[in-house]
Amino acid sequence: MDLLQIALIFLTFLLSIFLAITGVQVFFILRDLKKTLDRFNNNTTTSLVTEIAEKAKALTEIKRKEYKLKPKRFHKRVLMKR
Repeated sequence: MDLLQIALIFLTFLLSIFLAITGVQVFFILRDLKKTLDRFNNNTTTSLVTEIAEKAKALTEIKRKEYKLKPKRFHKRVLMKR
């Protein structure tokens, strides 16, 4: 075998090892990214649901106050039906 063939085989072997290591590292990075995005999605959903619930509660209280402040009016038709 030529020196050139031995060098090419060695370089091919070395590049294969580097590509395998890089592939494993990319796999770990993507797995961590997925975990982070899932955690972010859960936190966002939880905070969004909590915020919507608080807004709904505040609107309900406002509507209750408005309803309590309205004077009750009785019309003749209503009184006659009873």
